[in-house]
Amino acid sequence: MINQPVDLELPRLLDRAGVGIARIDTSGRYVLVNSRYCALLARSRDTLLGARIQDYIHEEDLPGTLEAFIGVFETGTPAITEQRHVRGDGREIWLSSAVSAGHDERGEPYGLVLAQDASARRDREQALIRAQADLRVLLDAAAEGFYCVDREGRATLCNNGFLRMLGYEREQDVLGKDIHDLIHRSLPEGFSHDRDDCPLLRTARNGTHAHVTDEHYLRRDGKGLPVEYWARPIVRNGQIRGAVCTFVDATGHHDSQARQQLMNREMAHRMKNTLAMVQAIVSQTLRRSRNNQEAIQSINQRLSALGHAHTALTRTRWGNASIIEVIEGATAAHRADAARMRIEGPKMDIGAKAVLAITLALHELSTNAAKYGALSNDAGTVSIRWSLTGGAADARFHLRWTERGGPPVQPPQQRGFGSRLVAESIGADLKGEAKLAFDPEGVTWTLDAPATTVLQAF
Repeated sequence: MINQPVDLELPRLLDRAGVGIARIDTSGRYVLVNSRYCALLARSRDTLLGARIQDYIHEEDLPGTLEAFIGVFETGTPAITEQRHVRGDGREIWLSSAVSAGHDERGEPYGLVLAQDASARRDREQALIRAQADLRVLLDAAAEGFYCVDREGRATLCNNGFLRMLGYEREQDVLGKDIHDLIHRSLPEGFSHDRDDCPLLRTARNGTHAHVTDEHYLRRDGKGLPVEYWARPIVRNGQIRGAVCTFVDATGHHDSQARQQLMNREMAHRMKNTLAMVQAIVSQTLRRSRNNQEAIQSINQRLSALGHAHTALTRTRWGNASIIEVIEGATAAHRADAARMRIEGPKMDIGAKAVLAITLALHELSTNAAKYGALSNDAGTVSIRWSLTGGAADARFHLRWTERGGPPVQPPQQRGFGSRLVAESIGADLKGEAKLAFDPEGVTWTLDAPATTVLQAF
């Protein structure tokens, strides 16, 4: 076997290496390069040996790279740098270079560069950075509050929704803090729970999912914020690392529940009043009717009038109803000839209690007029007028029913349910006074009541 000189064998050994290897002098000029280094830069060995390393480094990365190389030569301490190189095909390549200093056989200093392609890793890192930035934008754009904790309950991330709803200005005011002490500690309002009972911390430690609908978080200003939240464990490599929590401001939900409870109480009150009214109509009608057929007919008519009133109120969800609509509904059965019934007064809405009272009164009056009064012939007329008088503090509501042109009126020998309802009950219900007069020229009925009573809801 013939032993070849070492200086001839060394380039062959270097060419077998899997990393790019280059030797440079103190000016940066290439003294030696292996095949892998040539491949990384897509340049021939002859091209590189006639050039300097700085000739192919990207201009934006050149200052930092030269500073690192000079430091290696001056101190002898190795360094690792990453920089973009411009390849022979015009493309850019990221190289991770381990640089060290040495001396040749003549004692001259040189630099040894071991280079590897870092482009794929850099691309992955940049993609991860972009993904993290996109995720941050997404989290901060969400209306919900979002935060993460480690197994000990320390905050590791929170979004703008968290900061906004809980009154914090900076993420730094939250990160690293014990989330239980930060937002779950005892409140003046009494909303609190022990640490061991905290659903979020149980999720962070045991991996159990949690959905809590009746919780209060503590805002930075000390006020309680009703929330609904969902907690899920953070699991990496099969290990529970903490929990992620999403929460929403449940103030509107709580307000809605309160409104619903109020509406339920109001509805129960209205139903109780309505049933009492129906009971009174049925019992009084049966007591005063001469026979069952008459009783059934009267009951049906009165309940139908009550139904018209309920229809008018239902359109406004049992708020106020137009007085014109109320009057027209109460007298509809006897208003075939509209010219014979004149309705006059200002536009106004009246409350539910007044709607029911006035409806029943006008039904009784119009029914009586159709049987015995002004609407029992072809010439009689009815006038219904209303008005408001007085100032804002003492306003009064006036309603007047007047019949003319009917048969001569004679007071009834006994007062039935309808007469007592019109003359007594209606005025008392509205905290006012009602008068029924059987004048010879026609029946009149007047109602005088405080405007506040007539206009208010139940």
